[in-house]
Amino acid sequence: MKLTEEQLNTIIIAHENLDMACTNALRAGCLDIDGPLYDRIWRGFEDVLSIIDPHDWISWYIHNNEMGKRALVAEIGSKKYEVKNIKTLLEVMNA
Repeated sequence: MKLTEEQLNTIIIAHENLDMACTNALRAGCLDIDGPLYDRIWRGFEDVLSIIDPHDWISWYIHNNEMGKRALVAEIGSKKYEVKNIKTLLEVMNA
């Protein structure tokens, strides 16, 4: 499935919003990081992502590449991409 930049941005923003909500709930003491609700929230998000992005590039970008801050290089075939933003991530995903 080829995503548009707008669709990819929507997914990234949804992750940021969900992360912020979970962080606030953890601080307030109404969510346990080791509990089943926290686990289901993030497993559900990752399950949906796996349908949209079977090669796990979005999770890689969010977690390993720290939303592009690490500027990690992705290699597809013989082409290398320095992934600093979602535009480049989209190139990698659509390569």
